[in-house]
Amino acid sequence: MLGLHLSKGLAPGGRFDEWRRPPVRGVFLDIDGTSLSHHHEPTPAFVAACRAVQDRGAQLSFATGRPPGGLGVLRERTGSQGADVVHNGALVLQDGVPVGGWAMPADAAARVARWCLDHGAYAEFAVDADFLVTDRREVARPAWGDIAGGPDGEIADVDLAAADTFKITVYCFEPEHAPAVLALGAELGLHVDPSTAPVFPGVNILNLTAPGISKGAGVEWAARRAGISARELLVVGDSGNDISMFAVAGTAVAMGQASAEIRAAAHLVTEPFDDDGSALALHALIDSIPELVPAAAEECA
Repeated sequence: MLGLHLSKGLAPGGRFDEWRRPPVRGVFLDIDGTSLSHHHEPTPAFVAACRAVQDRGAQLSFATGRPPGGLGVLRERTGSQGADVVHNGALVLQDGVPVGGWAMPADAAARVARWCLDHGAYAEFAVDADFLVTDRREVARPAWGDIAGGPDGEIADVDLAAADTFKITVYCFEPEHAPAVLALGAELGLHVDPSTAPVFPGVNILNLTAPGISKGAGVEWAARRAGISARELLVVGDSGNDISMFAVAGTAVAMGQASAEIRAAAHLVTEPFDDDGSALALHALIDSIPELVPAAAEECA
């Protein structure tokens, strides 16, 4: 079986010995570095693989740190019908409409905002349906046009006690900010996940969400709502915030350009993004998808 996977562009990951090739009924794909890179459009090979997965009856979804607006082109090109996980697990959408959400404590959000403003750290806040920033510095512009679109305003003008903050993303353009943000997140009991984005090479990006809220938690909740067990999930990702969904899925695939830590957390490793690693993984594992499996639309009790 190993030789077969290698011939199709897959290699063993750090948890390969735990993998039992379970059936696949649901697929969750990370976006930045997995489904998209520097370009705004997915590759034709990726789109074809996503449609082939759905033709076999599996549910296709995306799991990302992006806000809802960052999903549009992928859902349109792939015809995805599954529930999507955004804001690093803090919000789940079905057809663009929130069906589950977990905000962080208001006092914690206010503390992080004050720290960022006091220390000149750039951060983005998902507050209610708005995309807010600490400031509009030029270096952050790729996050607005390429990922989120916006911003809607600045965080200093908002009363966080009267709003729901789903996620805070701190871009550590100043490297010394990273340990301080990690310490603050730990002090406040928030979940903190590292991430990367192709449009910000070398920048440490930290995602803060409510306690216990992560991509993995969001993916597991969305799958359970659709009547799909975590064992029946195939997930693909490339960054630190994908490790939590690797931990819950029956089949976890790391992109080839991912760090050694990410590859060690996965069952399998595919080719890098530039070699259409996501498409290769989906085609290689399509035989794990039972033909004519229903889309599992029923909700769990």
